[in-house]
Amino acid sequence: MGMLFPFKISDFRCKAVLVVLVVSLLGCRQHGESTENSENIPVLWQPVSDSALLAANANHPVPRLRFKRIQPLITDKNQIFLALNAAVKAMDDETYQRLLPLILDQPIPIIQQHISNGIFTYEQLTLFFLYRIYRYELNADTTLHTILALNSDVIQQARNCDEVLRLLPHENRHPIFGMPVLLKDNIGTFGMPTTAGAAALKDHMAEDAFIVRRLREKGAVILGKVNLSEWAYYFCEGCPVGYSAVGGQTLNPYGRGVFETGGSSSGS
Repeated sequence: MGMLFPFKISDFRCKAVLVVLVVSLLGCRQHGESTENSENIPVLWQPVSDSALLAANANHPVPRLRFKRIQPLITDKNQIFLALNAAVKAMDDETYQRLLPLILDQPIPIIQQHISNGIFTYEQLTLFFLYRIYRYELNADTTLHTILALNSDVIQQARNCDEVLRLLPHENRHPIFGMPVLLKDNIGTFGMPTTAGAAALKDHMAEDAFIVRRLREKGAVILGKVNLSEWAYYFCEGCPVGYSAVGGQTLNPYGRGVFETGGSSSGS
């Protein structure tokens, strides 16, 4: 599924990614510390000026990397990240660093073995990816504008997987069981908007698509939705890829503004 964090669903033996992600993402605006507004609500993200990156890419040799806008047109990132902010605090940096070599770039069977051996839990696995998302996506210097929505029930769903493991430790489970998965935002997902990145669909609620039903049946944990070129890049030939009104300009973790992110898979 891209660099954000969770796993590619096309191959259950693939490696965990940052989604961060898809590399992952997020700290706070500067040093990982939130400020507060007059109502004592944490401000996790404040938009920064697009001017430097827009100017740097104005004459990029690849026309599709000549960005027109970076920030989302209609979305406040605080609305996305506030709901799970308190839960993410359950993961501290010491624990994150301990889990890093055990999770990142490890194939799913190894991850499952670690969990079966009690090295960490499905809940800790989910918190690891959330922590990584918050660490990178809320830092203006590393944000990829990847995450469009997070599942507010994701921690409880991971805990449910831990309970199943405790009660039925020897049951034969699918490899995707308990694995956090991010979905492209043109895949219908019950409980979260499915927007295709378009302002016209910003509040559109859909039923689970077939692939989502199958993931849930096998016990996968749906972590959230990721950005994409608006309408999967069908309406605009040659314009910047990876931009949507809902999510802003998705950036490539291997070079923000240097490399493209692709069309409908940009957030992935």
